[in-house]
Amino acid sequence: MSKTVILSCPTLKRELMSIMEAHHSDAVVHFMPRTLHSDPAKLHKYVQNAIDNLWNVDRIVVCASRCGGGTANLKATTAPLVLPRTRDCLDILLSGTGLDSLHRDIGGIYYTESWMEFSKNSSINLDTLIEKKGKKEAEDFIRRLYRTFNKFYIIDTGCYDIKEVEDYIAPLVKILDGTVTVLKGGCGILHKMATEKFDDDFVIIPKGETVPGEAFLENK
Repeated sequence: MSKTVILSCPTLKRELMSIMEAHHSDAVVHFMPRTLHSDPAKLHKYVQNAIDNLWNVDRIVVCASRCGGGTANLKATTAPLVLPRTRDCLDILLSGTGLDSLHRDIGGIYYTESWMEFSKNSSINLDTLIEKKGKKEAEDFIRRLYRTFNKFYIIDTGCYDIKEVEDYIAPLVKILDGTVTVLKGGCGILHKMATEKFDDDFVIIPKGETVPGEAFLENK
C-alpha cells in the first residue's frame, strides 16, 4: 500500500482526482486553501507546517511547483519531498511525456474551469468591476490592467466543458481585441504522480535536506 501524501493546489483538483482514479492510485491527497495562490510567503509557511506534521509516510509530493518562490527552501523534515520542476500549475496541465518538450507562451492569459472559478471570485472579475465602476470605466480599467496582453488560451484537459470558459472570457477578449486558442492539456506530470513514476521532471529532496530555488524551470 502506498504511503504517499500529495499536497496539491486546489486549481488542479478536478484533473488530479480524475487521473488518480483512472490509475487506481491509493495516495492520500490534501488540497491547500485557494487563498494561498497569490501569497508565496503564506504558501511556504502552510506547506512547511503540513510537512512538519505528517508522520509514517514514505514520501510527500508537493503539487504546487515554484509558485513565485513559495516552495523554495522547504525542508524535508518528516519524509523525502518530491516536487515537479514546473514553474506553476499551468505547466503541470500543459505537460506531456517530458518537460523538455514543454512550450508555452509566457505572455498569454490561460484559463481552465478552475481558473475561471478563481477569476469569478476575484476583484478583477469583469461583472464585479462593471457593478462597482460602471461599464465604460470597468472596460478602461481592464485595458490598463492587461495592457499588451490579449492572447487567451483555454487548456482543455478533458475534465470539463470548455464552452462555459469560452463564454466567460468572450467579453474580455472583445474588450482587448484578443484571440482565443484551445490547447490540449496532457497533464503528464499528474499522470506520473498518480503512478509514482518520478523521473527527471521532478526534484527529489532526501529527508533532512531543503528544496533549492534553482530546481525549477525558468520563465522563458
